[in-house]
Amino acid sequence: MREALKKARLEKGYTVAAIAEKLSVSPGIYYKWEDGSRDPLIDNARQVSILLGQSIEALFFDNPLDDMSNRFKPTGTDG
Repeated sequence: MREALKKARLEKGYTVAAIAEKLSVSPGIYYKWEDGSRDPLIDNARQVSILLGQSIEALFFDNPLDDMSNRFKPTGTDG
């Protein structure tokens, strides 16, 4: 579940049906973005971020995974 996406939608007062209509997608498609079972195309992600006033990264990326990725620092290459 993309909690940040759901939280942002609720903070703006949108139902799934209302935001889906604004984005010209079906409510089922939007819900799949929110539950994490599908990813939006980049143009749709951009529209969602504008509508909800948050970055694509904040809405669609899993912060614990990002934190873990940021802790990995390559030490160089052998060769």
